[in-house]
Amino acid sequence: MPFEVRRVVTGHDANALAVILQDEVLHSEERLPGYHGTTVWCTAQLPVDNNDAVYANGAPGPKGTRALLRIAEMSPGETSTRHLHRTETLDYAVVLSGECAMIMDSGEVVDLHEGDVVVQRGTSHGWIATSDRPARMLFVLIDALPVQVGDQRLGDFLENYAGRLAPMPAGDAT
Repeated sequence: MPFEVRRVVTGHDANALAVILQDEVLHSEERLPGYHGTTVWCTAQLPVDNNDAVYANGAPGPKGTRALLRIAEMSPGETSTRHLHRTETLDYAVVLSGECAMIMDSGEVVDLHEGDVVVQRGTSHGWIATSDRPARMLFVLIDALPVQVGDQRLGDFLENYAGRLAPMPAGDAT
């Protein structure tokens, strides 16, 4: 289920005129079985420096500086709920096409349809494609302070249903 996304990046020339700096096709990679994604843009600092003419190949800067745009697609019936995850980010998730459900570690499930938007605030969650079409989503992730519930600091993690905890791979959110 690989897919492609065209990325057009603007900037300025030496005369301060707006120009196209990059116009290229990005190819998705399999991130989990049945789940492909591609990072469209990732900043290395906040606030963003629009004077930078180069893209950092998706590598975020140090913690607290990342803003990331990713597009992902899940195969029909495929689930990432085998891999519940939480990141120390504020995420905006937009269903571009298809349908999916978001499952929370509490067991709550919400059905999402084309055009729906989720504001994910550092919570443990997973996704499941629920229609006969792939579910394509757009994610914007912005670094956030860790969530604190009582005396417990909640951090990044990736958990499978067997209960094994694993650290979240660098830059591996959504």
